[in-house]
Formats: sequence, structure tokens, C-alpha cells
Amino acid sequence: MRLEIRTQRLTLRPPAPADEAAVVAALNDIAVTGWLAVVPHPYFPADYHSFVNDYAVPGETYMIHDPDGVCGIMGIEEGTLGYWLAPSCQGKGYATEAGRQLLAEWFSLSDTPVVSGYFSGNSRSAHVLRKLGFLETGRGPKPCRAMKCDRDHVDMVLTRAAFDAALPIAASSKRLTYRPMVPSDLQAVQDIVRHWDVTRQLGPKWPWPADPDFTVTRLRGFHGDGFAWAVVRDGAVIGTVAVTDGSLGYLLHPDHQGQGLMTEACRTALGHAFDNAEMAMISAGVWADNPASLAVLDKLGFKMTGETTGTSIARPLPSRGFDLILTRADWRSA
Repeated sequence: MRLEIRTQRLTLRPPAPADEAAVVAALNDIAVTGWLAVVPHPYFPADYHSFVNDYAVPGETYMIHDPDGVCGIMGIEEGTLGYWLAPSCQGKGYATEAGRQLLAEWFSLSDTPVVSGYFSGNSRSAHVLRKLGFLETGRGPKPCRAMKCDRDHVDMVLTRAAFDAALPIAASSKRLTYRPMVPSDLQAVQDIVRHWDVTRQLGPKWPWPADPDFTVTRLRGFHGDGFAWAVVRDGAVIGTVAVTDGSLGYLLHPDHQGQGLMTEACRTALGHAFDNAEMAMISAGVWADNPASLAVLDKLGFKMTGETTGTSIARPLPSRGFDLILTRADWRSA
């Protein structure tokens, strides 16, 4: 997996020598280590040096970092998810946020299930794992090094299907649901942009032939002004819709075109942008030879503001296009 992963609030990166003081302080709290299997108590600087040099693997083990500093550690090592957070960082949703992004990276590369678990009584960890989609598979004693005894342990497993089903829904409409895109959506989106009739109508950066290394960069979460959603029908990702930095963009699998689904998806996204993100005006661009998309934008209330000529990787020759604008007033009228 990537060496550094960003979420909305967090950075996940390899552990570094400079993290020693924060980690040693956190792991000398029995309220943290008492719920972990292999971490000793007391915890010394030498333990951290051994962890960094002998156990932590870049791309598998991550330091969780928020704007105030080190929060904890999370990793997926040999198919097992493990983590801890300092008490000051608990109760903020950090473990769920970091875990969801890390698992999305994992499932973008493999369909192999991930295992995890918690010691009985650790209600916080139980809640996190259930939100991520983990299901209990059994219980039994497991050594707890810090407590120097065996403790009752709940074993859990997460499949790709269960992870997808547990992703949070951002919005819904008559036939569709919408959620943030994640790297594990790679195959579904790649299956859409491998169609020439789709990719030739996209923006200038989309490559042709479709390149999964580029596609996955569009699935790692948007951190600017706006949002990017996967469009889901009957549990399957059939397209995307986004309002990012004041601009509307979308794509839809050819098998689902001609049914009014993109109008439905855009209407939902625009409603969220105007009402929740409090945007005053949204722009859009469309190639002149895309009458279906022009019809969608017209139904949504967009007004044409000018004609352009441009190129893209999929359109190396200059092509006509149109710029459009939708104000909140025009949106409500439409």
C-alpha cells in the first residue's frame, strides 16, 4: 500500500524516530496497553526502537497523525488489522476514519479478507470494528502481555463485500444511493472508463486507454471545497458524481445510460451542494458532441455562458465545448 495516506482529518505515515516520546508516553498508560495483545507494560524507548527497526513495515504499519501530533498506530500486517489510539485522541472517530481508508487501500489491491478482534470489555474497539463491517467469528482466551494473563478475546473477520456494505451513505434518491469514493472502487470505476464513449467525454486529464494507476488517484478522497461520491444502484457502483471546487462532474456506465439516472444523481448532488455545502454558484463544462450531457445540464437549470475550444488526452485534436453556470436561484426554479 502507499507509504502515506491522507483522510479528511488525518495523515497515516510510517513511524519515525521523532515519534518516540509520544508513543512511549501513550503506551505507558495501562488504559491503552491493557487492551493490546503483544505490547509490554511498562513500555521503554528500547521497545519503540525495536518496533521501528524490526517490526514496522512501510506500507503496512502507519503512524496516525492529526494537526496536533501523534495519535496512535494502525496497520494491516499479514492480513490482520491492529491499532491503538492515545486516550486524548479517542472518542473523535479517528480509528474508524483511519481504518476505513486503510481497508479501502487493502481491498483495492486484494479481495483477501482481513481479520481483527478485541478483548472482551473493550467497547470502543468493538464499536469501531462493527462500523467497519467486521463480523464475529468466535471467542476464546488470548495472551495479553501487558496484563500478564490470558483474556477473553473476540475474533472477527471482514470480507470485501461486508466492507462495501458498511461504507456510510452520504445521500439517497429514488433509485440510487451515494457515498464517498474509496480506493476499493477501482475495478468498478475502471470498468466504466474503459469505454471510449465515456472517457472521450471526460476532462483533459483522463488518459486513454484507461489507466488504473490514474483512476485510483480519483478514488482517494477529495480534500478541497466540495465532495465526490460513488453512485450506487442495487449495491453496485455504476458511476460517480462530484461537486469539487465549485464545478460539477460525473460519469456513468453505458449499461445504465438513457434511464434518467444521471439527472437523478446530479440533482441529488446539486441539492447537497447548494443546501449543505452552501455554494452560491456551480459551473460545468461539456464537449459540443455530447448532446446527452447537454440535455442533463439543461434539465438541471444550467445556463450556457460561452463556447470554448480545447483538447484532452483522449481528444488530442482541438474540439468545441461549452461552459455553463448554475446559480442557486436558477437551480430552485428548475
